[in-house]
Amino acid sequence: MSRKLIDLDLLQSVFNNYENGMSFESIVEIVDVNLSPEYLRYMYNRYLTNGLYSLIRNSQNNKYSFQFKMNVVQEYLDNDISYKKLAIKYNIPAHETVRKWVNRYTGRKENTNYSPKQEVYTMKGKTTTFKERLIIVEYYLDNEISYKDCAKKYDVSYGQLYQWVQKYKSHGRDGLQDGRGKGKPKSILTPEEQREAEIQELKDRNKILEMENKVLKKISRNRKRDDKSTSKKIAAYETIEALRNEFPIKHLCQTLNISRASYYKWLHRKPTQKEFENKILIKEIKHIYEKYKGIYGYRRIYIYIRLYLHKKVNHKRVYRLMNQLNLKAVIRRKRKRYKPCTPQTIAENELNREFQEREANKKWLTDVTEFQLENGSKIYLSAIYDLGTGKIVSHYLGNSNNNQLVFKTFDKAVKTVTSTEGIIFHSDRGFQYTSRLFKNKLNHHKMIQSMSRVGKCIDNGPMEGVWGIIKSEIYRGSKRFKFESIEEAFQVINKYIKFFNNERITLKMANLA
Repeated sequence: MSRKLIDLDLLQSVFNNYENGMSFESIVEIVDVNLSPEYLRYMYNRYLTNGLYSLIRNSQNNKYSFQFKMNVVQEYLDNDISYKKLAIKYNIPAHETVRKWVNRYTGRKENTNYSPKQEVYTMKGKTTTFKERLIIVEYYLDNEISYKDCAKKYDVSYGQLYQWVQKYKSHGRDGLQDGRGKGKPKSILTPEEQREAEIQELKDRNKILEMENKVLKKISRNRKRDDKSTSKKIAAYETIEALRNEFPIKHLCQTLNISRASYYKWLHRKPTQKEFENKILIKEIKHIYEKYKGIYGYRRIYIYIRLYLHKKVNHKRVYRLMNQLNLKAVIRRKRKRYKPCTPQTIAENELNREFQEREANKKWLTDVTEFQLENGSKIYLSAIYDLGTGKIVSHYLGNSNNNQLVFKTFDKAVKTVTSTEGIIFHSDRGFQYTSRLFKNKLNHHKMIQSMSRVGKCIDNGPMEGVWGIIKSEIYRGSKRFKFESIEEAFQVINKYIKFFNNERITLKMANLA
């Protein structure tokens, strides 16, 4: 049977059997009552005092007036009656309620100045300062009044005043200091306690030093290359989160000069839409960078995202995210500047550094470059580059830098167009391009020969740039790169030129994005 749902008819039957001579122990064994004999005895005493209907429990908590509580407590103090008897007399469901009232009234302290026959003043505890506590205690000691009168005068509780006086008598003014969370004042410590406090202080100091060391190491790994304050704060928050199980959050925040409120705000924040977009964008940037083995910088990745992923994104955003990820494209070394000299021409510089061209097959540039092999030998690449399309029209690889290498490249290029008349064919002053045989080939196809001036490599700048791009992106920044074999060199170079013509992102594509 539940104590909250009591069957009055069943209880009346139990009480009748008890009055007819049966014990509560026998009744519990015979009758199906889910109550202990002690509780039945308590209920029976309440029944005798207040009647059967006093045993019904209310669904809500009983609310007693202040005067009612005072009467119950006063009767307990005056008549030395038990809590249970008082609960039965005043129909209070639990005698523990009476105990709580009495304890709160007396502050759970022994008071030698208190007489049970007197009225005792009760009050909730009050928050006070050290100065207020000192004034109250000194007033009590100087005027030799009762705890009750002094507590009533300063509007504090009876128990508070009693504790303050005892601490003041034992330790003086220091005894009234608020030591919660700080420990006892040093002036009231015993010699043994002082030694223990010093040892503990050294341990705490070592713990702080250990924490500072770990914090500095952790934040150096978390901090990004970006020098903006937002990035540094995020690194500090991540450091606190990683070390919060080892050290107090309060000390971690102090070490990193971060307020606890800002840390908890960051901890429970929801990512913004921009942060969510950046997270996706970072994955795409990493994929593009790894796919092309680091040869794309932020400009070409920005164009790739707009052109192929069809996403509108600012190049500064891509630059910032790549900077945070420490992703940088392979950058070739700048070439040395040549001293100016008087040009001696075989053919005029018809191109005249007019590198801007939009139509295909109007201006062709050519040159030969070399690649190193691990066995010490070299291979040579001859190529013809169209300024209008930005693509390599033809290329040829050979073991020797001779006329045949250049002638084969040229013959291969002219087969790709229907008409070669009027094409400006620009080269440097290499021996292959100054030969009569090559001049005859140009005349046969009605091309216009153009040559760079002596010592003016910039006259053939776009072609030199193509060599720089090919080597930097194949070598990937390694200054001592060498091919293991001719076969490997041919395979890698041919594959790269195919990529260069058909897939590689160029800055000119920005207009298409």
